[in-house]
Amino acid sequence: MSEVSRLAGELADQILSESLLGAPSAAKVTALGEAVHLLEDCRHPVPDLVTDVLSRLQVEADDAEPDAPADGHDAAQPPPGRSRFIPRFFRPRRGP
Repeated sequence: MSEVSRLAGELADQILSESLLGAPSAAKVTALGEAVHLLEDCRHPVPDLVTDVLSRLQVEADDAEPDAPADGHDAAQPPPGRSRFIPRFFRPRRGP
């Protein structure tokens, strides 16, 4: 899991660099989300940089959704124990 954590950190750094130039690669964002799910499933800490990048992506996704409910309630809440930092667009890819 240490190697997954290290690689997730490198991937987060690449996504952060790409986002400064435009939109980051969707494949990289998806891969980062899957890495976070794996780390969480194995109860391994998620690197701070990864959490920061996912938080930024979530804010950008929220800003891009003008029709979001005004009360802030998200109908697609993460399952119990899931990180609140994982953007909604990762969640549908996960099975039960």
